[in-house]
Amino acid sequence: MNRFTTALLMLLVALTAGCSQDTPAPVAEPAASVETPADQTTPATPPPAEDIKTVAPAEIPAVVPGTDAAIVEDHSNTSKEVSGFDTKNFAGLYVEGDTALNVTDDGMFALNIDGNAIDGTWSVKPDGKTVVLDPDSKGEADHKLRILSQDSVQIDGGATLQRHHGGR
Repeated sequence: MNRFTTALLMLLVALTAGCSQDTPAPVAEPAASVETPADQTTPATPPPAEDIKTVAPAEIPAVVPGTDAAIVEDHSNTSKEVSGFDTKNFAGLYVEGDTALNVTDDGMFALNIDGNAIDGTWSVKPDGKTVVLDPDSKGEADHKLRILSQDSVQIDGGATLQRHHGGR
């Protein structure tokens, strides 16, 4: 090896040795002991303050298995389970102005409302008069429909849609 390489290696070894984390930290000198008279004793721990209050932690709501939703709504009642509900009769196109709802008899829907296209699945509640539209998009809230008649549904808090009969 030449002198330059040897000097460089020695410098690296010196720097590495100086930066080693295995070196123990300096130990502080113990404080000078103060003698206490024999009749004077200090308590090991201070007495508890009377104005300190213990606060119980807030209860954490129970986790609903199989979901991370903030609000859980039961969609387990499919339209086929509701006695007397005819999915083929309910299926069709319902329209009012710029709002259109297309419902299929296999539990799917497409809704155009306020310029937004939403699709997903639908189910009927046990009362046979309320339909829940459950969008595929998790960012979209469920919509509820009230069945007014065979040819008319009302979006909860919104427009009343009439069945569209094609060219009639």
